[in-house]
Amino acid sequence: MDPLVGGRIEAALSSKVEVNILRDVGGWGAGSQLDYQVVGILGYRIKPKWTLQAGYRYLDVNYRSGFSILDTATTGALGVSIALK
Repeated sequence: MDPLVGGRIEAALSSKVEVNILRDVGGWGAGSQLDYQVVGILGYRIKPKWTLQAGYRYLDVNYRSGFSILDTATTGALGVSIALK
């Protein structure tokens, strides 16, 4: 298992628009060498309990175990979701 540290910032840009920024980092040689991700999500409140969201994510993984090595980065849109808050 990897130790993991993360954080999240939420901000309301208006009564209908919100932004979330998430970040975590882990590994430090315990399981993986290093892995981290950054996520940005933009939300638009359709109704008081319905929020339409779209996001973007960058994920970097560096894992080594025996003869196995996984050192990769992925990036792209997270898609669209409806949050019932």
